[in-house]
Amino acid sequence: MDVTNYEEASETRKFYEKQMDYILRNDVDGMIDNQYAEDGVLISPFDMLDTPPPHIVRGRPALKEFFKKYLAWHGSIQVESIDQFAGTDESVFFQATFTSQTGRWVVGDGWYLRHGKIAVHYSFAHKTG
Repeated sequence: MDVTNYEEASETRKFYEKQMDYILRNDVDGMIDNQYAEDGVLISPFDMLDTPPPHIVRGRPALKEFFKKYLAWHGSIQVESIDQFAGTDESVFFQATFTSQTGRWVVGDGWYLRHGKIAVHYSFAHKTG
């Protein structure tokens, strides 16, 4: 998967590919600063914090803290497939399958965009192996 070739993609696909590029480079600060609204919210099912999920994470500082823990928890992520991708001017939705040191996952994300940044990020996940 080439996450740096944005020229032929729709605007929402480009936005998604930029997000994946940040994740693959482990650039959490760049991802949050450039992709998320200042008051952005993430709702996550991943059981990796001291409190049980679902987790509601609000604001850029908390998002940075969460995603740094998330990426450390998963380690290297290998995306197997991107399925069910759809986007509008104000939203992105996709389902993906990936593997990491925590196992094999089917995940999905829905992003509500405000002024070109993620205002609300809904996430779901199911471990398959």
